[in-house]
This record gives sequence, C-alpha cells and structure tokens, in this order.
Amino acid sequence: MTRTVMRSGWLVGLALHLAGAGAWADEVLERVVCVVDDDAIFLSELERRARPFLVGIPAGIPPRAHAAQRAEVLRTALDQRIDELLFRRAATRAHLTVTEADVDEFIGRLASERGATPEQVYAALQREGVSRAEYRTYMESELLQLRVLQLRVRGRINVTEADLQQAYRRAVREAAHRTVPTVAHVLIAVAEDATPAQVEAARQRAERVAQLVRAGEDLRSLARQMSDDAESRENGGALGELPPGSLPEALDEAIALLALGGVTDPVRGPAGWHVIRLASRRALEPPPFVSVRERLYAALVNREMLRQRGIYLRELRRTVSIDNRLADFPAPEH
Repeated sequence: MTRTVMRSGWLVGLALHLAGAGAWADEVLERVVCVVDDDAIFLSELERRARPFLVGIPAGIPPRAHAAQRAEVLRTALDQRIDELLFRRAATRAHLTVTEADVDEFIGRLASERGATPEQVYAALQREGVSRAEYRTYMESELLQLRVLQLRVRGRINVTEADLQQAYRRAVREAAHRTVPTVAHVLIAVAEDATPAQVEAARQRAERVAQLVRAGEDLRSLARQMSDDAESRENGGALGELPPGSLPEALDEAIALLALGGVTDPVRGPAGWHVIRLASRRALEPPPFVSVRERLYAALVNREMLRQRGIYLRELRRTVSIDNRLADFPAPEH
C-alpha cells in the first residue's frame, strides 16, 4: 500500500519548497504530510492505505463529524506508515529481507487458519476495495516487522511456568460464568445488494416470525416453512450447541440475553435477519491445563510481543526527526 518515497535529503527539501510555492506547485507535486528524517510521506499514499476505512465513514453525518472521523483514520494510517518506515530501516541495518515466496507462505498460513484459501482472501479484499498487490505489499511489511521483532525483542520475553498457571486460573474463573447454548432459528435472508426497502421487508417478515413463536406457534414448523437457511431448515431450524464465539457478535450478544425458551427480536447477521430460540444452556467445563498449555504459552508470548513492539518503536522514534504536517491539510468538502 506504499509508494516509492524520496530518500535524498535535497530532493525532500526541494519537494517541501515547491509544495509551499503556490497552487501550481500543488498540481505538480503531491502533498507531503510528514517527513521522517529524509523520507517523505504523501497524502495520496495515506488516503490509499486508509481507503477501506474512509469509505466506511457515514456520508450523511454532519461535515464537522465527518472531518473528525476522516482525520482520525488518516492519523492512524500515518502512525502505521511511520512505524513501517522505522521497521524497514531496522531491517536494512540487520540485513533482513522478505521474498515473494515468504509472502506466499505467510498469506497461505493465515488464510488456512481462517478456513479459507489465499484466492478467497484476495477476492474478499477486492470487494472491499483492496487490490491483490496492495494486500501483498501490506503482508510483506507485516512479515518484515515480525522478523525484526524476533531478532530485536524476542529475547526480552520470558514466560514462566508460574505465568502459565496464573493465566490458566484466570481462564478457569472466566469460564465459570460462560455457558454453551443450544439454539434453533429462522433465517430471513437478505441479499448483499438488497435495497433499504428490501432489508426492511425482510425484517418485517422476521418480526412476524418472532410474534408467532411468542404466541405459541412451533418454531420448528415455522423454520420448515419460512427459513432461508437450507442446512437447518429440515431440522426445524436446529443449530445445536454453539460454543462461545462461533457466531457473529450481534447474534452471540442476543443469545446471551435470552432466558430458557426465550425468543429474540429479529437480529441482523451477515446472511440476513435471525429469529433465535434458546433451548438450553450447558455450563462450560474448563479443559485440563496440559491440553491448553501450548495455547496459553502462545497467547502470553503474543501479548508480551505486542508490548515489546510498542517499547521498541518508542526507542526507534527517539532516533529520528519526525515532521508531522498532517494537521495542515483540511478535509475536502463532501
């Protein structure tokens, strides 16, 4: 998601001089929003990096709120770009590199962990406006950062057996308040390209289902007649036991509020509107320590790695000059 930046001090100085020379210069040269030593960061690259988040800002909100949200998105993108520059410098000093094959393997492993293929990941990102090349550039940067961190801060991390036991006891305490629900549902599907009127019509159908169930109608019968979930429809909408986190957050939250036998109002999920009935709850039994030890260890190492990453970046930032000019560029009218 980056562009080639000017690395020569005199070129950056020339860019900054011309950028302030008037409207003509703004047309010739891109706007420099930050300079890290002699590396220039341009407004266009920030906007390109932040595009998926910028398009998510609601169009109908007041101009001042829109400008504030846009500024926050760009500030985050700028911080990430500065971090990326600092990590690349550290990688160069340490003679660390990342090949195309490394990126392929990294993306393949991440996709597999999510039950997908790299091509499915690329396709999903394309729908969000992120190209294959942009994603690969981003992942190359992430992998390079990981290698720098492994070299520079991994040795600072020491997870002891006492740390693991403490984390396990904390997980057991948290598990005492968690349950595994058994639920059934009726799904009224909403197409990805549905109009607002179609979304509302589907919601009203789902509302009618909820009213019928609360009036005594059998949800299983209604599911066979009305549900758009082909997998559960013939089973009367039964989804069985659903471990925590197996559903989208909105559905999990709605189920958590139900009493036994209770029915939700229509809840919007990725596929449409759900009406859900809670059949039972089972206490979640914590697994034995030995079966989760490795996962606990990985989680503690990752948490400490994030903390050490922040410390390392603060150390790197103290070694460079950062001229942040992002606040000088007002948001465009929309």
